[in-house]
Amino acid sequence: MRKFSLRAVLVLFLSVFVIPFSLAVAEDDDYLSALNQEAQKVGAKATGTGTTGRTDGSGMSSISREAFEAELKEKYAGSAVFYSKLPPGSQEEIFLEYQDGATIAELRKKIMDRFLHR
Repeated sequence: MRKFSLRAVLVLFLSVFVIPFSLAVAEDDDYLSALNQEAQKVGAKATGTGTTGRTDGSGMSSISREAFEAELKEKYAGSAVFYSKLPPGSQEEIFLEYQDGATIAELRKKIMDRFLHR
């Protein structure tokens, strides 16, 4: 009977027990799942297949102010807090700019500018 070298036994042990377990754990990792979801969102936006369209075929906004505020609160909690502290006129102005196609970065800057009275 042949003796197995220590290296062969170690490789066999790693390939049978450790590597499959590591891969299974990596699939269940919340952080990696979140990264994968964000990558899919970015990929969908880049190809134009995103599901968060702001306008319908006629060019009219298909999102209500409540939906805009809910999205802001869900994705940008800090900005949502400052937005909620703005006077109703400023909130309406920001929402209208959102309807006109302003980017979220522009809106977040405007929220802070309005909050800080700039």
